[in-house]
Amino acid sequence: MPSTTYHASDFLRAAERLGVPVTVGTDGSQAFQELVPGSTITLDFDDLAGASAEVAEFHRRFPIGAVVAADDETTALAATVAETLGLAHNPLEAVLPTRSKLSLRRALDAAGLPSPRYRVIDLGPGFTSRDDEERTSRVETAVREALDEAGDSADGVSFPCVLKPTFLSASRGVIRADDADGFRRAARRIADILHEESEAGGGSAESHLILVEDYVPGAEYALEAMLTEGSLHLLAIFDKPDPLQGPYFEETIYVTPSRAAEATQGEIVATVEKAVAALGLREGPVHAELRLNEHGAHIIDLAARAIGGLCPRVLRFGTGVSLEELILRHAIGEDFASFRRDEQAGGVMMIPIPAAGVLRGVRGIDEARATGGIDEVTLTINPGQRLRPLPEGNRYLGFIFAHAETPAEAEAALRRAHARLQFEIEPL
Repeated sequence: MPSTTYHASDFLRAAERLGVPVTVGTDGSQAFQELVPGSTITLDFDDLAGASAEVAEFHRRFPIGAVVAADDETTALAATVAETLGLAHNPLEAVLPTRSKLSLRRALDAAGLPSPRYRVIDLGPGFTSRDDEERTSRVETAVREALDEAGDSADGVSFPCVLKPTFLSASRGVIRADDADGFRRAARRIADILHEESEAGGGSAESHLILVEDYVPGAEYALEAMLTEGSLHLLAIFDKPDPLQGPYFEETIYVTPSRAAEATQGEIVATVEKAVAALGLREGPVHAELRLNEHGAHIIDLAARAIGGLCPRVLRFGTGVSLEELILRHAIGEDFASFRRDEQAGGVMMIPIPAAGVLRGVRGIDEARATGGIDEVTLTINPGQRLRPLPEGNRYLGFIFAHAETPAEAEAALRRAHARLQFEIEPL
């Protein structure tokens, strides 16, 4: 897991509950690493071969029985390490398309699954390392060429469309454009994000690419499942009751069980089953985002890991079993499929950032926590820290969790609790 993960404490609690000793492979050296041998190992997540060799050497001293990826950044390394150690795993070639929106789109398109038309704006190798003037020139040239081709090719741009980086998560840099001017503004903004990400050390081999997709209308859903030898075991389908129509695509509320018709839910599951089969994914958690309309279920994104942030806390199985515990049970070969999801409806709100600035305080937390149906209100940005809304930002202010008798009641509880929060933000 990366040092910035939301998942550390929940995975470690799940391991403690199972009595499973854990070694955390992370990208940052830990202060007490020398005092507790075997508890952590520092790895370069981008150096798959080198990091796998380090883990193999570590394995000779501290035998490893299973490998779990907590976040997107670690799925490729987890697959490589597990293969090196001879453990159950997803093939690396199956995981890699889930780390690139362009590769995923190509794979789904090749498999004949409903997929939006797409094209790529290539800003050129070394784009992020160029000076400001040259980067601006490259963006303007690439955008002009893309728009010039719009009327001349079946692969041209049509409106509305969605522009996005190929490798960032949490909807960062995802922007809808309804016309040529909006297209230009979106491309410039994404180019700035790509440069910023590269300067911060988080770039990618695809940092010079912008993916352009036809906008897919329709209701959006999320699916959570587990794979065992390629067979998909459904854990939950989430409704996303807030419309995600752009210009940015900030996720807010997830509610389960889904209120969609049984046939719709069946189509969601069947589409994800076809997608994981097409990619060759075989083991561990799967998280998928889909939109449904009269043309079928379209996969917007698919990841070989669990749902992000603190969202797994909304899911309960059996007698207080967490999603992280199910993932660990699967990894060590113990039963997980017999644990049924809690019959109560559950919902989570990812608290959106209302404005840019510095967070000075939050009022109404006690009142929000006292709202009927609310289990927990957790803030993940502290006073004094900078706030950045989408599309540049990549964090939420926090999470609100609710459980109720029906999905509608859980959703209403989340909205009532959120309405009681007041954020004091000092403009920059």
